[in-house]
Amino acid sequence: MNNVLLIDSNPVFRLGLRQLIKDVHADLRISDAGSFAQARQILNSISDVILILLDIKVFDCGGFVGLFQLRNEFKEIPIILCFDSSDTETISRAVAFGADGYILKTSSCETVAKILQGILVGRSLFPTPIAADRNQVNPIAALSPAQLRVLKGLNKGLRNKEIAFELGLTEKTVKAYMSTLYRRLGVGSRAQALILLKQFNFESQFEDAKAI
Repeated sequence: MNNVLLIDSNPVFRLGLRQLIKDVHADLRISDAGSFAQARQILNSISDVILILLDIKVFDCGGFVGLFQLRNEFKEIPIILCFDSSDTETISRAVAFGADGYILKTSSCETVAKILQGILVGRSLFPTPIAADRNQVNPIAALSPAQLRVLKGLNKGLRNKEIAFELGLTEKTVKAYMSTLYRRLGVGSRAQALILLKQFNFESQFEDAKAI
């Protein structure tokens, strides 16, 4: 029997979404996880998951790091993100890191049910069209040359103080650049950013930036 996996830290939301899925397809099995680690255990223990619904704010997910890891490990399973709110930048990053679509948690039950129905029968019924060309939504494509140089230093493993020295900037300025870079990458820390940079192979994106 086909299985849908819900990954969200809010048990009330999982319960509601579970009921909506049952209303749409009563024959589906539904698994749910309140943490990213638990979700990975489920995915590694069952082989019939046909859809993943993921809130990237879930405990230990690491934001878009978790999405990117799931996309690489489970390439054939559609991944739909559950957002509290959306904006163009967030949706662009979601596409770049492997999302197949998204659901707004603020949508009505009728809207979410219609979206789920479309997903499960292979039709696109997202309330806002999601970009399909990942090459056009690369999260670092719009960075300035200075931001790229700071990102290059981060990718080399340099500390903020070392990046500031190499680029002739103040450490405060580098910290400001880092905040912008974390937001663009959809991460919350240096460690998460490094994971994405290494796994997503951003090296080719740095060719036009001046060498540090």
